[in-house]
Amino acid sequence: QTAEPATAKPVETPLAASTGPEDDSNPCRSFTWDDYLQNTGAIAADSDTFHHVEAAHASLCRPGMLFALPWKRDTYWPVRIATVSGPLLGVQFVGAASSVAKEQHQHQQPVWYSVASKTGKSLDWCRQNPTLVKPPPEVRVGDSSDTADDAVLKSLLLGKGEGEGEDAPTEMLDGDALQPAERILEGGLLECCDCLMPYALWFVKVVSNRGGRLQLVWMDEQCSEPRPDREPFYLFFTSHRLHPLGFGASDSEQKSSLPYYYSPSLTESGRVSNESATSLSSSWQPALAGKFMRKHRAPPQHRFRLGHRMEAVHPVHRRTIQPASVVSVIDKHFFIVELDDLRPPSERQSVKRLCTAETCEIFAANTCASRRRVPDFCLGEKLEMVSQEEPANTLVPATITRFIGRLMLLHLNHLPPLSPPILVDMGSTSLFHVGWAELNGHRMSVPFCYQQAAHHKRLLTNVHPPSWCSKIYVNSRCHVGPSLSKGSVDGLPKSLGPGDVCVLLEDLISRIVQAAYNPTKVLKDIERDPEEPRDSLAQRPMKAKFKGKSYSSIVQLCNNSMFLDEYLKQFCIRLKACPYFVSVFRLRTSCPETCQARLKKLLTVERLPRKTRPPRLLRPNASASNLPQLEQQPQHQAGGDDSYQGGADVDDDLASNHSSANGGAARVQTRGVRLPSYALLEKRKKRRNNNHNDDQQQQQQ
Repeated sequence: QTAEPATAKPVETPLAASTGPEDDSNPCRSFTWDDYLQNTGAIAADSDTFHHVEAAHASLCRPGMLFALPWKRDTYWPVRIATVSGPLLGVQFVGAASSVAKEQHQHQQPVWYSVASKTGKSLDWCRQNPTLVKPPPEVRVGDSSDTADDAVLKSLLLGKGEGEGEDAPTEMLDGDALQPAERILEGGLLECCDCLMPYALWFVKVVSNRGGRLQLVWMDEQCSEPRPDREPFYLFFTSHRLHPLGFGASDSEQKSSLPYYYSPSLTESGRVSNESATSLSSSWQPALAGKFMRKHRAPPQHRFRLGHRMEAVHPVHRRTIQPASVVSVIDKHFFIVELDDLRPPSERQSVKRLCTAETCEIFAANTCASRRRVPDFCLGEKLEMVSQEEPANTLVPATITRFIGRLMLLHLNHLPPLSPPILVDMGSTSLFHVGWAELNGHRMSVPFCYQQAAHHKRLLTNVHPPSWCSKIYVNSRCHVGPSLSKGSVDGLPKSLGPGDVCVLLEDLISRIVQAAYNPTKVLKDIERDPEEPRDSLAQRPMKAKFKGKSYSSIVQLCNNSMFLDEYLKQFCIRLKACPYFVSVFRLRTSCPETCQARLKKLLTVERLPRKTRPPRLLRPNASASNLPQLEQQPQHQAGGDDSYQGGADVDDDLASNHSSANGGAARVQTRGVRLPSYALLEKRKKRRNNNHNDDQQQQQQ
């Protein structure tokens, strides 16, 4: 994982210029994810697929934990956590000796407890102060003759018996935050590894914390102030590069299995002892306790050697896969890969990245196929991500357009539509769910359609109503997906419009549905989802026929030209086609998705030879003809009325076929055979019978 530079210069375009801080009608300022998803027909990626975000907001409390809660002044009783909702806990009093009390306990409504109140006590405190522990009226514990100590003991044992509850953490009782991301102390220290030296540790200071995404700076050799020669960088707190304070000098399992060491210069030659590093950092507070940070296992062993060739994703712009080679093997867990730069020597730049056997951005023989799995994301889903071309505190919207193993092709929606996509690992900590930036105070780049609308409004060039569009193009050179017939698609008009958006879309979609191998299946793929109604889209009925059966459905159509381009991308993704197959842009050159190369690969794939039925061989004594056997006829004079030349032609053809067969065996011929005239044969037979009868009569006379 490479660091994110915090000083990247923003890409300034005239379309992104603001009309003023007080102009609320600016489309860029009116961007919201709900409106954007409603108007484009897109869906947001499920927040459960971002595991690092889940780890940041995972609560320290779990259902089943036990602690004591006062139900009146200076009187406590143990409770069990039933539900967790942020800083609020739904708890229930434990303890029931009779079946009646147990039934009442099961139907008891939970009592809501706020962590910030700091009124809870641990179970150890209850054992040390038994006189203050008494059950509430709704809880019956044993007989009335039981002492307070026995009641406490019974209730605790009962609480342990129902679900094996455990003691609540002391951090919850102290009123501190329950989520690890909220417990990170700004101004505290952490230990961080170098991006190319995985075992070199030094101290970093947390400058800011936005939902677990930390802005860090390297400390100097004396650990007194930040280093001026190193720029700040961003990492998520679950990154494998970050460790708690004192990790390098500890005897943990991860530390003992890997040779970590302290080095202010982040090189092996600048090592310092663990005692010196610990004394330098003793005056600083840890940014986060070690038990709240993720414990990373050692990477698996690899078998790469120096000079091995491979292909790797460019770690900076992530738009290309380039040839690379192994330039350094650190140990059996880590190695360094350098990408080949084919530019002139004066323009070359060394681009290196640290890799392990689990790195999915490298491609080598028999390595990517073994790590393939079903992706957690879906095509067309929206998410937020960190872009290397934007400021480090700005997130951008993105759309998933394709999967390559564990890599996702993401189209950045804030860039012009024909910009090339980027490659990102689906487990990267630079990906976030929709709304994460607004929730944690990060800036968010608006999609390009909002920027374009603001530009038109400022220049007063948008003279058409929002429901009017110029043209919609059908780029038949692009990949049309598995459901559409390429020949039928080539027969579609190259463009439709100008005109009303809904009218053009209804005409275009109906044509595309009829160009499918199975029109009813395509119509079912693009029909309205009843579970996700979108009121901002127009509803149009459509029909499709296949094998004599018709199917009707409702299709949602975009009615605003501002969102037409994104709507067409979502439509193409549903067809599993190239996102630019139907677009508001005409592709005069190659497609940004390079779908022509994919289509050519599909058409030129080497297929196995087609299995054909072997020829049927005749028996040695069988005739070579499959025609009805004709009895031998006497020779007649050529040119006579009853002469028949077809039979000799047929015999010659069969004889030639028989002689051309391998090994003297003939093959049955069914095409190109001249069949005899059966009407003429019947006529000849009748004449012959008549002549035979005449001869018999003459002999009798």
